[in-house]
Amino acid sequence: MEGEDAAPRTDVAPWAPLPEDDAPTLPPTGGFAHRRGKPTPHLDLPLPVLVLIEQATRADAVLRPAMAERLNHQLARMAQTGGDRLVADTFLRLLESGRLNGLVDPKGRSCRAAAVEALLSLGFPYALEVRPEDLEHQRANVLAQRKKGQVRPYTVMAVAVGGLWVQWLYEALRPSKDAGLLTSQVGLMLLAMAALWLAPPRTPVYRVGMLLLALVSLVGVSLPLLAGAPLGLWAGLAGLVAAFLAALREG
Repeated sequence: MEGEDAAPRTDVAPWAPLPEDDAPTLPPTGGFAHRRGKPTPHLDLPLPVLVLIEQATRADAVLRPAMAERLNHQLARMAQTGGDRLVADTFLRLLESGRLNGLVDPKGRSCRAAAVEALLSLGFPYALEVRPEDLEHQRANVLAQRKKGQVRPYTVMAVAVGGLWVQWLYEALRPSKDAGLLTSQVGLMLLAMAALWLAPPRTPVYRVGMLLLALVSLVGVSLPLLAGAPLGLWAGLAGLVAAFLAALREG
């Protein structure tokens, strides 16, 4: 050790601050990581949600619907925890960021609509924070799903008409002595089919036609089997299937 009275050394370079680009990386403090003087904010969404969004976005067209379905399940599980400010803010950030746009599961349910439904399920006051455009998207998505899974009216008619045609062919090969009851059955079935074709679902006329087709078809199936009456068995079977499809179309 040199004494306090020793002369200062002249072979040491003077101190100077490092340039900004050469500044060392500091550990994260307070939710921010400093690198080269530029702070990086912490994640604003839960890590499982971010991972699923990233996987769904980067997946090809074949795997993307399955990944979107997993994301929808994750959003639903988050909503099941109950009303919470943190959960509501997560849904709001997802909707506002647009990260869910274009992600649709195999059933046609979009991840954006799933996030809206999850936010609405939290109840007051979080449900009031849904943006009008997001709510409109959710309603349009629900209507599109119902229309996609709905039975078409011509499907009902095709089944019923096919049964009548098979019954006509059967009667042509094996004509019955008394075809009066069969004629009445066919007439009532045609009347019911006309009601189902012309009236929209969930209307009184549609429901009367559906019930009439079901009753006439049930009688047409039961009487030939139980009493040997000359009614149309094949037409009755097809009518029951058509009535079932009409019920699915109404639902």
